[in-house]
Amino acid sequence: MPDGESERRMAVCTSCESAYAAEVWPDGTIKPIGTKGSCRCGSTEFRVAEYSSDVVPEPGESTDAADP
Repeated sequence: MPDGESERRMAVCTSCESAYAAEVWPDGTIKPIGTKGSCRCGSTEFRVAEYSSDVVPEPGESTDAADP
């Protein structure tokens, strides 16, 4: 990515694992697109999803953090 420009990537909330399209800035800042900077669970911490298994659950696996 050119200096000072963001790159669009898939990001995952570190608290509830919700996936978002996000802008990743050269300084490492991750901002989810279409939100005010936070996840629906309230967290503002995200990580870049590296693999499809980061955002696609295995069969029978829940994606809801409240569902054990």
